Amino acid sequence: MLQGTGYNIAVVDDKLTDGVSLQRGIQGWFDENFPARRNVTRFPDGASLLRVFEPEMFHIIFMDIIMDSMSGIDTARTLRDSDRKALLVFTTTSDEFVFEAFPLHPFDYVMKPCTPEKLGHVLSEAVKVIDVPEECLTVRVSRSVYKIPLRKISAVLSNNHFVEIVMSDGNCLLCSMTFCEVEAELMGDRRFLTCNRGLIINMDRVSSLSRDKSSVIMSDGKQYALKVRGRAEVLRVFTQYQISRIRREARA
Repeated sequence: MLQGTGYNIAVVDDKLTDGVSLQRGIQGWFDENFPARRNVTRFPDGASLLRVFEPEMFHIIFMDIIMDSMSGIDTARTLRDSDRKALLVFTTTSDEFVFEAFPLHPFDYVMKPCTPEKLGHVLSEAVKVIDVPEECLTVRVSRSVYKIPLRKISAVLSNNHFVEIVMSDGNCLLCSMTFCEVEAELMGDRRFLTCNRGLIINMDRVSSLSRDKSSVIMSDGKQYALKVRGRAEVLRVFTQYQISRIRREARA
């Protein structure tokens, strides 16, 4: 079954350079265009995928058709016996297998080499049809457990023996978890940045930087200081994220 709430993607190709190139292209596209967790797993052949495969394990499977041991068509036939939901994208250097692939209900058919433009088109169309649950942070508050949508979190602060979660609507929660536990849950999401000791911010909730760039000003008006040591790296990550965000919004 699918793990987590991000996008799980498989790349199956017996040509190392092709597989690595496609894997990096997919990772780069998500980092640039879609601020969500993504896990891209590369397999050197169909047999290695089938050894670990479970129904609904992957949202998208990029499958090379021409492989030395088991062909992509044969691998896909086995997958389709138990999984009809995965989006299957065939990659190949020849178009002669189009009609053979058709009964397997492929999402797309990509000729190699896959250009960034073509890959971007395939992925942008794929995420439109994949129903990924909203990502949430599970926290303990007293004896209760709450699931907080990540988009609603503005900042997370260490507060004595508790962790204070500042919500975008102005409300705050004190949860009985350690700061390290919460940080570990959030660091897989590019929106969140540890910018000082005991402080994590949601970069989507930042309104501006202070004039001397020593602190961030949030959309709710709160201001948080950036750490002194390592501030340049924090600002670099923040700037890169904001540039990516502007590009995403411009393309929307």
